Amino acid sequence: MTTDSGHPIIPLNGTAGSTEFPDHLAVSHRAKFHEEFQSDNQPRSQTSGLPLNQSTQKAPPRGANTLQPKRFPLGSLYSLFGLDLTLIGLGQALVLSLLHQRLFLNGDGQVILVILLSLILTMGSLYACGCYRRDSLIRFSGAISPLPVAIGLAAILIITFMHFGVALTFPNLAVYRSISRCFTIALLMTAVALPICTFNRASYFAMVRRHWFERRVLVVGTGIRAAYLKHLLNSDVHRVHSELLFVSEAILGGAPGEAMKVDYDTSLDACKSLDELARAVGADEVVIAVDEKRGLVLEQLLRCKTNGIPVIEYDALIERETGRIDLRWLDLSWLVYTPGFEIQVLDSFLKRVLDLSVSILLLLIALPAVVVAMVAIKLEDGGPVFYKQERVTRGGREFWIYKLRTMCVEAEAQGAQWAAKNDPRTTRVGRFLRKSRIDEIPQLWNVIAGDMSLVGPRPERPQFVEQLSQQLPIYDFRHGVKAGLTGWAQINYPYGASVEDAQAKLEYDLYYMKNYSVLRDISIILQTFRILIWRKDAR
Repeated sequence: MTTDSGHPIIPLNGTAGSTEFPDHLAVSHRAKFHEEFQSDNQPRSQTSGLPLNQSTQKAPPRGANTLQPKRFPLGSLYSLFGLDLTLIGLGQALVLSLLHQRLFLNGDGQVILVILLSLILTMGSLYACGCYRRDSLIRFSGAISPLPVAIGLAAILIITFMHFGVALTFPNLAVYRSISRCFTIALLMTAVALPICTFNRASYFAMVRRHWFERRVLVVGTGIRAAYLKHLLNSDVHRVHSELLFVSEAILGGAPGEAMKVDYDTSLDACKSLDELARAVGADEVVIAVDEKRGLVLEQLLRCKTNGIPVIEYDALIERETGRIDLRWLDLSWLVYTPGFEIQVLDSFLKRVLDLSVSILLLLIALPAVVVAMVAIKLEDGGPVFYKQERVTRGGREFWIYKLRTMCVEAEAQGAQWAAKNDPRTTRVGRFLRKSRIDEIPQLWNVIAGDMSLVGPRPERPQFVEQLSQQLPIYDFRHGVKAGLTGWAQINYPYGASVEDAQAKLEYDLYYMKNYSVLRDISIILQTFRILIWRKDAR
């Protein structure tokens, strides 16, 4: 299959020559998609999203005679973040304005300092604990469950920064030298934040029920790509953000898809042009999800764009909504010509400064835990404390990675193999070290030495790299940046020990490389805390 320009598409069935996926991966992905799609492939109401036999009333047809007003849907996560930032800041300011004298905060400068410090640390803790992730905002119970941990972390950080940071910086301010006063201030600030965050999430779900965040997406396509898009955006994570309207490829002069067609509202065919249809239904954006791009009338798409209606390709929408580069039907020309994969000199410098400063700080903080772990490993079986393996980093260069030993000495007597769940080779001490991620701390030395970065694709062993490069197209591209201690794939995908998992993680690694920024690195470092606290998927 090719695009209109003749570039290959990487399909699920592996028919694109040198870029094809192996048959067993294609079959497993297709079987999984077909199984999940069957329950979602019933004709559905365009308004409620329910199957037609479950809808209470039939949705009125949208035609050219009904011109919808321009809508301005809110960004759900930005709205929740803005609510938290505004109301927590106002609440903490109100409490301190009433109690600052009793807390011995003299002058407006000290009050403002405490408010800013508390607000920054509280919002940072909420973000680090995953309180603004879409998958944590599916249900109210899931939205409030991480709040106590996040607020508790904020309290600890407020006490630490005030007593050990502000007190050392401003030794003449006696209030910060008192640990009890710092504890009282932290308790007050977090006592204000917790009920406000709970109220904001209740308000968020009330907004969701009123469709405040819903974007009306007009999808051009009825083939397999459109079917996958329908399945994806009707999932729990994305349903509150999108109302999908499908229209046949014929409106752009294309041929309908042959496989797994998507049912669409035939009343939309009353419109003779895509621009007219988009304005009639009040579409917030138009998505091109056709299986064959040849023969499409691009002038209609240009007219939509010049009239203020964004036009986006299938691959770009998947990237935006899922945070990964979808390899099922990847159009290589799209990946080549879209912006990205650029790291400027300043970016490299700032990334190295971040690596060194954070690694040295974490190594000093974690040193006592490492010493205790070393003693425990030695006492358990008397074997070596450290373990080193060859791994692959930027440019395919091999290096030695250092870890605390968590398996028996003869764990790989029969060659390299992936760690399994409840792996019998893991020692008792090693099981705890893996769950707590303490065994990874020595890798901070690899970061300081320059072999790794704090953030990047996780380094694999040369044997696995050779195997995966033969089975997965463009796998070697992940070696365009340094390997990382944590990464975008690690905070978005569970632990993987198979070729299918490696392909899924490759999609996240490519997204990270394409959209690199220092701020994204900081975001990933913060979100790694969520993985450490809940110990997800450690083996």
